[in-house]
Amino acid sequence: MKPGDRPRPAPAFGVIFDNDGVLVDSEGFSILAYRRAIEEQGVRLREEDDEKYCGLTDADIIRDMRQVYGADLDLDLFSARKRELYFEYAAAGLMRAFPGARELVSALREKGIPVALASSGSREKIAFNLTRAGLDHLFSIVVSGEDFRRGKPDPEIFLCAARRLGLEPHQCAVIEDSINGLKAARAAGCAAVAVANTFAADRLAPFADEVVDSLEHLTPQRLSGLVRRRSKRMNINAV
Repeated sequence: MKPGDRPRPAPAFGVIFDNDGVLVDSEGFSILAYRRAIEEQGVRLREEDDEKYCGLTDADIIRDMRQVYGADLDLDLFSARKRELYFEYAAAGLMRAFPGARELVSALREKGIPVALASSGSREKIAFNLTRAGLDHLFSIVVSGEDFRRGKPDPEIFLCAARRLGLEPHQCAVIEDSINGLKAARAAGCAAVAVANTFAADRLAPFADEVVDSLEHLTPQRLSGLVRRRSKRMNINAV
């Protein structure tokens, strides 16, 4: 900073984006890969399992399935096979950014509002998705599944992302497509915004402060208002 320059004011709020199912239309590949990888170990999944396990780490999926299905599941085998299948399916299919994703992130950045990406996926998967969807230049702050120990619905992932943004959790809006992600956002103290790309809006609504059908319906102003209202309900000085 030059002598006489005024310091820039701290940002009023920040936005944390999930990756699969929020920015990039990749959740379908993830679900296909996890289902086939677990079924190859002899478990016949139920339809409701997709919603239950969406957003969880591999370790948490296997831990729960061992209890629910009483199966002797191999975590390392599951993770390796799921990874292999995901890239196989994704390479053969169309990987696109959801409508409004690029525009929303760009609008936030132009206004000086810090953004982060926080996903339970590996750094490899995140980089692959963003590159294929043409979004890789938009995020300098990325939290991957390798950066925290406790997966969603534990809030650790979003607490980590808020810290990297230099903000308190109540100053952040989290955009998610899964119930586990929304629970994690709420537990962290963030405003939880659901986008109904993967699951129906009525299933997400009880866990969200706001539900939208598309990122096209979100603006920096709308997200700022959500953060202010969430802070007010938590009896924290509004941003």
